[in-house]
Amino acid sequence: MGLKHLIAEAEKLLRSAGVQEPLIQVNRDPSFGEVASTVAFQLAKSLGRSPKLIAEEIAAKIETSGSELISYVEAINGYVNFRANWVGYSQAILEEILSSGGRYGSSGVGAGKRIIIEHTSVNPNKPLHVGHARNVCLGDTLARLYRFLGYEVLVLNYIDDSGTQMADVILGFMELGYRLDPPAGMSFDEYCGDVVYVESVKRAELDPALAERRRQITGEIESRSGRAFELNRMIVWKVLRDQLRTCWRLGARYDVLNMESDILAYGLWDEIFGKLKAAKAIYFAESGPKAGCWLLDLSRHPVLSKEGDEVLIKSDGTTTYIARDIAYAAWKLEASSKDFSYEVFDENPDGSKIYVTSEQGKVRIPVSGAVKVINVIDVRQRRPQEIVRYALSLLGLDAEKYIHYGYEVVALSRKDAEKLGYSPELDQRIIHMSGRRGLYIKVNQLLDLLKWRAMMEIRERHPDWSDDRVSETGEKIAVAALRYALIRQDTDKMIVLDTDEIMRLEGDTGPYLQYTYARALRILEKAGYELSTKPPGEPSEPEKMLLRRMAYFPILLDEFHSNMLIKPITDYAYNLASEFNVFYEKVPVLKADDRERRFRLAIVKSFATLFSILLDLLGVPRIDVM
Repeated sequence: MGLKHLIAEAEKLLRSAGVQEPLIQVNRDPSFGEVASTVAFQLAKSLGRSPKLIAEEIAAKIETSGSELISYVEAINGYVNFRANWVGYSQAILEEILSSGGRYGSSGVGAGKRIIIEHTSVNPNKPLHVGHARNVCLGDTLARLYRFLGYEVLVLNYIDDSGTQMADVILGFMELGYRLDPPAGMSFDEYCGDVVYVESVKRAELDPALAERRRQITGEIESRSGRAFELNRMIVWKVLRDQLRTCWRLGARYDVLNMESDILAYGLWDEIFGKLKAAKAIYFAESGPKAGCWLLDLSRHPVLSKEGDEVLIKSDGTTTYIARDIAYAAWKLEASSKDFSYEVFDENPDGSKIYVTSEQGKVRIPVSGAVKVINVIDVRQRRPQEIVRYALSLLGLDAEKYIHYGYEVVALSRKDAEKLGYSPELDQRIIHMSGRRGLYIKVNQLLDLLKWRAMMEIRERHPDWSDDRVSETGEKIAVAALRYALIRQDTDKMIVLDTDEIMRLEGDTGPYLQYTYARALRILEKAGYELSTKPPGEPSEPEKMLLRRMAYFPILLDEFHSNMLIKPITDYAYNLASEFNVFYEKVPVLKADDRERRFRLAIVKSFATLFSILLDLLGVPRIDVM
């Protein structure tokens, strides 16, 4: 074992000196040692003495002669610092990585536990835009990380196949004369989103008769009968297949597609509605502007109450999307006796099946026993998500399990919007998206632009490559550039995508990570695999920096398990790549003498092993040659 073993040794040494709670932390500045204890500061409060003197007394009691990984202990300014025996420590780090292989860093903490992650959930009336792509990439990265930690992860995609956004599309096909076949060169999801939906919204806003017809279509879809319902189901499935192809392109995979209309058909809402009534959480408005509606009572909530109670059933008898969300969330937390049946919808690229809710389906997929239910939804849905959580608590459920994983929106730089054919206003520096206006940057459109740029560069570097290899590598670089850009930022910050920046081979980008990985593989390819984990002497500073960073990975994953933050992992990937490149520039490997060469090859092999894990967790495609 590496860093965790060193921490365990430091704790043992402190206990031998009479310290009951060692309080070990990794030093940010390794010049003070690898780890330190802050116990003196805690004891100072109860003893009324100086932390500096307490730390010196503790350090004086510690004997390191029997320690495997710790060479020296010293007290500095109240901290008890532990310096590593780098000959033994470097060997321990390398042996742990190489023996663990593709499971290095995984504690297996999730073994026997289930997590439900819902992401994407794009209305099936349009193609995915780059804002949706942030949702896809964040959700899929969470799924990858939890799966690596040993959890059984069930990935859901909630398909909102009812409501006015679908009625707008059906209105176009039923009343405005649009054909079901898209124009040549346009996918079906593009056709629905860019043509039919936009025009239907515009026409219904100007024509009260069309607006009324749209309202009727909404009711027909929810009633699950008639031509509007049948046409809607056919269109939803066609759009959904196009959307999934885009998501697969980004590296995502799914287990279950739950249709919103089925929440009503299977009786989930009826059951939860009855439970809300029994809990006196809802009431019927007899008068006022919301007369005839059923509302969720928010009066006792300190924040939600400020904007009034929430309508769950409208006066015309149709449910709101929040009502359906409450029923669906309650189902996830096992509060419903109802359950879905499924049939196979498609297969993920890895060959695993994707199931969709179906009244005729014979497959059952239980959601029981989830320790967390994570919903990846942008921050604009903060209030609705909090309403859902509050409703769950009123039903007596453990609402703490229901987690809104919020994120800020994505915009595009002006110059990239212009490259993609949009004409921003003169004062617009960044371009926000609006589906109703048909103004959004489609994921496939942006990936195609990135791929084209990558292919141009590849052809210059590798004129002997086949077209297929150029295309495949260009696709991987494009996906790396976009996906990494969408997950590396703090989730509470808006992203403004700039294709010049995210395609760079230097700096904090996906292609930089790919380039670094390919560089490590090239060393191993040239050298063979004559490795030795035993250093010939004290490692150099660049070697120590790289080894130290690699040793931290298991601790990083433990931290993710507690905080659910992806950004520290992307930061780690970039810093690890940077330190490997410093090592590459300053420490000869292939031209070193035999013992140093074999030890340094073990470092490179360990780096490649760890970095392949990191790339897979982040969804960055691996490339052998850049």
